[in-house]
Formats: sequence, structure tokens, C-alpha cells
Amino acid sequence: MRQQIRERVDANPVVAFFVIAYAISWVAWLGPILAMPEPLGTLGFVVGGFGPFLAALLVTWLGSDSVRAWARQIVDWRVAPRWYVAAFGIPLLLITLTSIGLTVAGTSVDPGLLPGRVSLVLVSFVGIALVGGGNEEPGWRGLALPKLQERFAPVPATLILGVVWALWHLPLLATGSTEFHGLASFVELALTTAVRLLNIVGVAFVLTWIYNETGSVLLAILAHTGFNTANSTLVPLPLDVISTGDSTTILVVTTVAIWLLVAVLLVATRGRLGYDDETAAAPIATRGHSSEAK
Repeated sequence: MRQQIRERVDANPVVAFFVIAYAISWVAWLGPILAMPEPLGTLGFVVGGFGPFLAALLVTWLGSDSVRAWARQIVDWRVAPRWYVAAFGIPLLLITLTSIGLTVAGTSVDPGLLPGRVSLVLVSFVGIALVGGGNEEPGWRGLALPKLQERFAPVPATLILGVVWALWHLPLLATGSTEFHGLASFVELALTTAVRLLNIVGVAFVLTWIYNETGSVLLAILAHTGFNTANSTLVPLPLDVISTGDSTTILVVTTVAIWLLVAVLLVATRGRLGYDDETAAAPIATRGHSSEAK
């Protein structure tokens, strides 16, 4: 029985991962969606965020890959310092471009608001890294991306992953500031939802590049956390304006900015996004064919 399961998982590891990640997260998110009493609502929200992590762990354990090798990527900090600069700096560059775009669009930004948010940024970064986005990366970039790149070129692999990753967020719309109630409300939010999904797909391209260049899920965690932290705390506008469901202008401008960065990356890397067949194959082969204990 175990051998049959292993064969099936090995035959379609990405599909298995996607199905399990969606199942764990969307079932867990029923708590906050249905407004279950606390602490069940909050617990469901947190557990749902770990869906990709748990799915990757389960697929790796059930299949032929090494759990130890998969886990080692998550704590692999031994990369060139410039990639730490990239992981922290690109989200800041995105916010800079967003601020310029908002100014061009006629929105008055106030950089003087930012010095008073240092402690908020630090607390938010730690929280997001642990339970607010960074915790997803052992699944999306730690398992799905390298598996997809075994079959597809980096751009289509990232598009597939980016779309699946973006759509995975859909239930969160029912628990956030843009919550919907029924089909009519959802239709009203369709455009905003589409822009949010496009934004997430754009971020996926940046994270692909960082992962391919370093082979480190830790760097993807830092970059993912950086994007979420910057978007929620570092736009030079009042926090209530950033968090409101009416912040469509910020969302649109940020999405345009992220796709400008993606365009630069695609041109600079000639569509390879840092992917190298020989170096990328090494960790995959190690996970899949070594004699390491699972």
C-alpha cells in the first residue's frame, strides 16, 4: 500500500501538493469565513496559512524525496550577501516605485510618517515571517517551483505556480477588509480581486529569481515577508488608508510597479530568471535519489 502511494505521489508530486495545500487551507479557513467563535476562528486562519507547508511536508514524506534535504533549504542561510540585499531591498524598491506612482496619480504621500513606524515594521516582519506569508514558502518555492522547473521553462513554470498561488488566496477575501457577501458583492469586487491576483503572480516572478539564484527557501521567505511587510506598513500614507478596502489606487499602482520590475528581470535574465540546468538539478537529484534518511 505504501509503495502504491509513493508511486502515485512520485508520478504527480505537484498536483498532489496543490490538491493537499488547497484542501488543508480552504477547510481551515471555513472557521473565519463562517465566523466561528474564538479561538476557533483565529486558529483556523493560522492553520490555513500553513497549508502549503504541511502539504509539501506530506508529499515529500510520502514520495521518494528526502525530507531532510527539503528541510535543509528552509534554513539555508549560506548565500552571498548581495542576495540578502536583494531580498530586503526589492520590496523597498517596490514601495519607492509605488510612492512615485501614487504621486503621479495625484495622491499626496508623506515620507515623514515612516520614521515612527520602525517598531511596527519590525514586529510585523517577524509575525509575517512566521504566520503571515513567509510560512508558505517551504511549499511554493521549496517544492512546487523546483518540480515545475523540471518540466517547464522558468517563465511558464512561474506562471503556473503564480496563478495557483494567487487563487489559493481567494477565501481570504471573505475574512479581510474586502469581504464579500453573496454573488452580487463578489461581482462588484471582481476587478479588485483580479488586480490582487495579478499582483501576486508578479511577486511570484521575483521569488522565482531569488530562489533560482540561491537555492535557498530562507531567502524566498525573507523576500515574501519583505513584500507583505512593505505593502502593509511602508507605503507613506496613513495606516488606515493603507488597510482600508477602498485602497484600490494603492493596489493598482503597486501592481503596475511589480510588473515593471518583472519586465526588467525577464529582460536582464533573458527569461531564465536565474535558472541554471546543472546547478538546479543538483539539489533535486539529492532529494530524489540519495540514500539520506527521510
